[in-house]
Amino acid sequence: MELSTFTGVVAIIPAAGTGARMGAQCPKQYLKINEQTILEITLQKFIDFDRVELIVLVVSPEDKECYQVELANHTQVVIIEGGETRAHSVNNALKFLYDEGLPDEVPVMVHDVARPCVDEADLDKLVEFHQQEDEACLLVAPVVDTVHQTNKDSYISGLVDRNSFVKALTPQMAKFIDLKYSVKSALKDGHEVTDEASALFRAGYKVKTIKGRGDNIKITRPEDLILAERILSST
Repeated sequence: MELSTFTGVVAIIPAAGTGARMGAQCPKQYLKINEQTILEITLQKFIDFDRVELIVLVVSPEDKECYQVELANHTQVVIIEGGETRAHSVNNALKFLYDEGLPDEVPVMVHDVARPCVDEADLDKLVEFHQQEDEACLLVAPVVDTVHQTNKDSYISGLVDRNSFVKALTPQMAKFIDLKYSVKSALKDGHEVTDEASALFRAGYKVKTIKGRGDNIKITRPEDLILAERILSST
């Protein structure tokens, strides 16, 4: 694959985790909602989003099932092997893009495979902001619940102003060169970053929060499957 003349948007979808908290017999991306796997639903969202021209699907080296998924063999999708953590998997994807000659200025978004409810209008908002302002950005949702700080014994130890906090969602987006530098630096310095916005912020970049839909949930526990089915059925 030669990407030196590529000018579209790249989406990286990490899908190399085991989903241990689901307690399922298979990785959570292969659990089904309305007769489709989570992987298929998420891939379809990005295949249908016309601003994205290339999708890098990052899977576990032991995952052979992905090659049996029809959408994973779509012409816009390339499959590569992930690493031991999400950050390592994203870094592997960025290395792949670098080796294939992706230009530094190309916008790259990273989206959790376990967020199949992402809304196309939110994807549009994210890309529009990045193209207009040339800054890193991510989808977020406001914190609506009361948040308590607790001590090691699980007693309330302080009050937290929820208006100062947001929940990080995905996708998260930046120029290829900025994202590549930030993730690589975080791993090199031993920082445990669980999303790209954290890596970009640590590297000194401005990161804009873009308000997205609160139902862009991450499927982590069994009850999330039921909620995701309701969300997808209503859209």
